[in-house]
Amino acid sequence: MVKKYAIPLCFGLTLCLPGIRVSAKPMEDTVIRRASVSQRLPAAASRILPLKDTVPVLFGAQSGTTMLQSYGIVRYDDIRSMPVTQLENSLYGKLAGLYLLQTSIEPGQDAATMSIRGAGPLVVIDGVPRSITSIDPEQIASVSLIKDALGTAMYGMRGENGVILITTKHGYNGKKRISFTAQSAIQQQLKRPKFLKAFDYASLYNEALQNDGKQPVYSPADLEAWRTGSDPFGHPDVDWYNTVLKDQAGMQRYNLNIAGGGRSARYFVDLDYLNQQGYFITDSKNTYPTNNFYKRYVFRTNIDVDLTKTTLVNLNVFGRIRNGNEPGAETSGIYSSLLTTPNNAYPMLNSDGSLGGNAQYTNNIYGQAVRSGYRPNYNRNLSIDLSVKQKLDAVLPGLFVKGLASFNGYYNENINRSKSFAVYNGTSKIGTDGTQSNTAANSAENRQAYTEFQVGYDSAFGAHQVSIVGLYFRDTYTDGKQLPLINSSFSARAAYNYAQKYLLEFTMAYSRNNMYYQKQWGYFPAVGIGWNIARENWFREALPSIGTLKLRGSYGLTGNSSNAGYYTYLQFYTQNTSYALGNPATSYAGISESALANPYLTWEKAKKLNVGLDVALLQDKLQFTAEYFDVRRTDLIMRRGTNASTIIGNTIPLENIGASTYSGMEFSADYHSRAGQLGYYVNANLSFIKSRVDDMDEVSRRYSWNKRTGLPVGQNFGLVADGFYNTKDELDNHPRLDGYTPVPGDLKYKDLNNDGVINVFDERAIGTTKPQVYYGVNMGLNWKGFDLSMVWQGVMNRYIFLTGNNTYEFQNSGKGQAMEHHLGRWTPATAATATYPRLTVGTNVNNHRASTFWLKDGKYLRLKNLELGYTLPQDWVRFTRLGSIRAFANAYNLLTFTPLDRVDPESYQGAYPNQRIYNFGVNIQL
Repeated sequence: MVKKYAIPLCFGLTLCLPGIRVSAKPMEDTVIRRASVSQRLPAAASRILPLKDTVPVLFGAQSGTTMLQSYGIVRYDDIRSMPVTQLENSLYGKLAGLYLLQTSIEPGQDAATMSIRGAGPLVVIDGVPRSITSIDPEQIASVSLIKDALGTAMYGMRGENGVILITTKHGYNGKKRISFTAQSAIQQQLKRPKFLKAFDYASLYNEALQNDGKQPVYSPADLEAWRTGSDPFGHPDVDWYNTVLKDQAGMQRYNLNIAGGGRSARYFVDLDYLNQQGYFITDSKNTYPTNNFYKRYVFRTNIDVDLTKTTLVNLNVFGRIRNGNEPGAETSGIYSSLLTTPNNAYPMLNSDGSLGGNAQYTNNIYGQAVRSGYRPNYNRNLSIDLSVKQKLDAVLPGLFVKGLASFNGYYNENINRSKSFAVYNGTSKIGTDGTQSNTAANSAENRQAYTEFQVGYDSAFGAHQVSIVGLYFRDTYTDGKQLPLINSSFSARAAYNYAQKYLLEFTMAYSRNNMYYQKQWGYFPAVGIGWNIARENWFREALPSIGTLKLRGSYGLTGNSSNAGYYTYLQFYTQNTSYALGNPATSYAGISESALANPYLTWEKAKKLNVGLDVALLQDKLQFTAEYFDVRRTDLIMRRGTNASTIIGNTIPLENIGASTYSGMEFSADYHSRAGQLGYYVNANLSFIKSRVDDMDEVSRRYSWNKRTGLPVGQNFGLVADGFYNTKDELDNHPRLDGYTPVPGDLKYKDLNNDGVINVFDERAIGTTKPQVYYGVNMGLNWKGFDLSMVWQGVMNRYIFLTGNNTYEFQNSGKGQAMEHHLGRWTPATAATATYPRLTVGTNVNNHRASTFWLKDGKYLRLKNLELGYTLPQDWVRFTRLGSIRAFANAYNLLTFTPLDRVDPESYQGAYPNQRIYNFGVNIQL
């Protein structure tokens, strides 16, 4: 039932300013209660633009009606359909301005990296900065993206990169709700490398040797044996990928949460279990696990207690245990071996059952997977947050104070129970069958203590609304035995609006970081103004269908102290035992300088401009937001490019010498409606971001096209490939690579300065200098208990280098793999159609250097998630005394459209591949 109640302008956790009346569901219902799909309008949960909701901001909450910050939000229902283990991965395509890249898919280490407008954000969970890995998606009430200086300046020298603000679920005053969800998934790896069978490998290897002017090593008889498979032990042909890796792996997840309460106390309790398996085969003879896996146990309880009518106490307790495992040879080691071991290297097992191998290949991959022991990993988190809020209406209506104390502890232990194994080449034994290790090491142990004190005031005087909050916080982080990193700040915010029509807000911080020497404190102000034109009487009369037309802008200074380093103003020394003196030389112990210290190092700074337009019409069924931003970053910490360390015999110090600019536009749109029993929605976001290096103390460049300054940050550089050398005339009449004599089949390059030599002076920006574009489309519908939703996500104007063992032939000192794309190599017969240079053994300084040939268009469009669900009619479940039963199936990374033909656009370096997930589940509510 929709109720009319006050949506106030709030600061702190619960103090709200009365007087603004809109129609909406009670806030506690949106956090915990989930009506059946046929009853709820999907767009209400999927709305990206919080134009009428009360939403969390740093150190409080605000109404979307009067908000001036650059802001985006998703709630639990937006992310619950994603069958992922890490919260970051559920945000793909959801928020304008948020760019995600998932390069690692290994269980327990598969979180995507995040950037907001080109920088890695600070993560704040329930008001405390901490690791995002300490949060479970089932506990999420909302995830907010705060992007401009007005929204983040209160964090001072930690606010430059934007903030991911996460709020967890709380209880409510109402009947107890119990929700249980069980899910089971099938994982499948995408874009596995396609290695050559032994016959093709050996044939190409002989060809590569001949190209290098050497004699072939495989005879015609060898090739025939591999072609026919007549000698599996003497001439093996082992498909290692399909030998040690399974086609699919399982994943299970179970979640139970309970919420409810009364007027005096509310509670939310969540228990979650995750079991994600890896792809390695196992051997039933082992009495211990050798597959890689990740198991997680999570507990959270959030309790709110009204000690009096004016005193609120909140206690949040979070605990997590993560158990991981991998073979003794380690996951990364096995995947590396897969890239560097050809099919013909050795048999998996010899005729007597022993592990195959030889002096050149001493690590049998099957042995690495099942006979190298195992390596368990154990880590735990504990977080406790306690806050007390006291209303002081008796002193001054709208006045309050609040205190918050938080403790976070993390411990990680790696256990080594690996063992060595011998391999056999005929009767020759190579290596030893070692005993199993049994050691443990504390690889990480850190503690965080956070305290905060707030004083706030909210009041309304007719059409005038005023909100003020001032606070002090201290965040102490201790990593192992190191001295603690301390961030502290005096911060404030003052907001005023007249009739929700004319808007003004000011925020500031005077913050400190103890890792600086000359100057530890800095001042960071920001201001925002806005005008909701739709509130003007003349506009309402002219265009009554437009409920919101808000122009807003903000400008401010923020800082970044994350690159400060550990007491970089102190000169450190390290012990060195390699000083050789005398004749004959004898080694003596001594000390040496670490990198040179810099007592003048300070924080990085950013001046941020943000201009936005918010529109809502058709009774808020259609909403639209457009923003322009310009971020000028200065005092970036880097090392000088003009001073060589070899001149002074040491690493030169870090200095504040860099500058860059990031600018762009972001668009978000949402439409939701209902036609009878059919509810539907679609929302989309589109982001353009362009960067520029303004200053980097660049070395002197002879030609303008060599210069990095003025180009995008991270711009790719290399030679411009111009096909292959096909004839002697081309060799004679084309510029030569400095220090290399090309032959037919080699890559040739453009001589940009026309000096007849190909060298560093011919390197230029390659790929694109256009703004990067990333976007997402979310859509769904529901009808008579059925619900269907999908998420599309994509990136444009993105280029990636394909290099290394996953691209080049016969790497690893000539012992490496060859792949199907090497069949398109240049030969005299295929000169007109070749897609790859002539083959060589090992690294080729001409063909393998950075150039446009290896730089590929990395754009893509993914069907990131597709879900179909069905909620049983109430008449069917009433006799069970259950509230609702919903069955669902979803698929993750179902489709990908990209010009890349053999690799995934995110996980493309040949390590743990990306994966597709098919997930099935049921949710039962009481």
